[in-house]
Amino acid sequence: MPIVLPPSTVLVTGANGFLALHIVKQLLEQGYMVRGTVRSSSKGEWIKNKFANFGDKFEYSVVEDITEEGAFDEAIRGVDAVLHTASPVPENFVGTYESAKSIVKSLQSSHTVKRVVFTSSFTAVWGPHPLGYTYSESDWNDTASKLIKEKPHELPGSMLYFAAKTDSEREFWKFYEEHKDQLAWDLVTLTPPYIFGPVLQDGPNSSTNTIWKKAFKENPADQVGQHAGFWIDVRDCAHAHLLSLQKEQAGGERFLITGGAFTWQDVYNELQSLHIPEIPKGVEDKDVLDIPNTSKATTKLGLTYHTLGESVRDTIVALQERGNNK
Repeated sequence: MPIVLPPSTVLVTGANGFLALHIVKQLLEQGYMVRGTVRSSSKGEWIKNKFANFGDKFEYSVVEDITEEGAFDEAIRGVDAVLHTASPVPENFVGTYESAKSIVKSLQSSHTVKRVVFTSSFTAVWGPHPLGYTYSESDWNDTASKLIKEKPHELPGSMLYFAAKTDSEREFWKFYEEHKDQLAWDLVTLTPPYIFGPVLQDGPNSSTNTIWKKAFKENPADQVGQHAGFWIDVRDCAHAHLLSLQKEQAGGERFLITGGAFTWQDVYNELQSLHIPEIPKGVEDKDVLDIPNTSKATTKLGLTYHTLGESVRDTIVALQERGNNK
């Protein structure tokens, strides 16, 4: 499939989100035309004002309910690529799954879209493996998918979210594999974990809010040295979306993208350099960490990463500049 380069028009769904705003910013900076979907005109106008220096290169389309069939029909019309970052609240399993089905349905009739990038999640990769396990793109969260079918009313919100992201990504791949010979576009999926880094919004998202709480509102406990998961800087995650448009070899691929594994003790250690009295010292010992195999993203996308120190420090500084109270 042909690559998508500036000044092509790219649709970014959920354009006012933490990650999506960084994607919009980088697209505009590279000379793309950007159409963003938002749930209200007030959110669309906020984005237009934020990127006013790019003139008419950004426009928005209001999609009030992303789960409705045909919700994206108008927004997709005439664009060259789609970056689907929009998702309902984490606990809404049905909504997350239905939004994926909705945009797939709208894409069926498109004759202009050349590439679709679906923002999945590392939660669609994770599994109950012993610590020290090496994850790759071949891993899927079959545990969550199985549990949601067996006892949907007994699962906590986090497991519902895991299942939703897993089944949504699989829905995309199922449709693509069954119809790719008739489609004008190819598919790329990205599976980012915790997303840290500076916010462009007025307040934190769930990942940055977790850093804020850990740094200022929660006392260190025995658990801070335990494996907390994987992380990626929002600027690198956004860049991965652009690279997915620009690299021909990315088509038809799933990518694990992460700067590595971390503990909250690692975060404390990096924040000590800010000389903020409230930052706890934590503990010295820490777990064996899981290992991400990100060689495919490095080789096929050419993706590089900020360090954890750069990411968490920039997160806190950006939140402080926006007046977040401790």
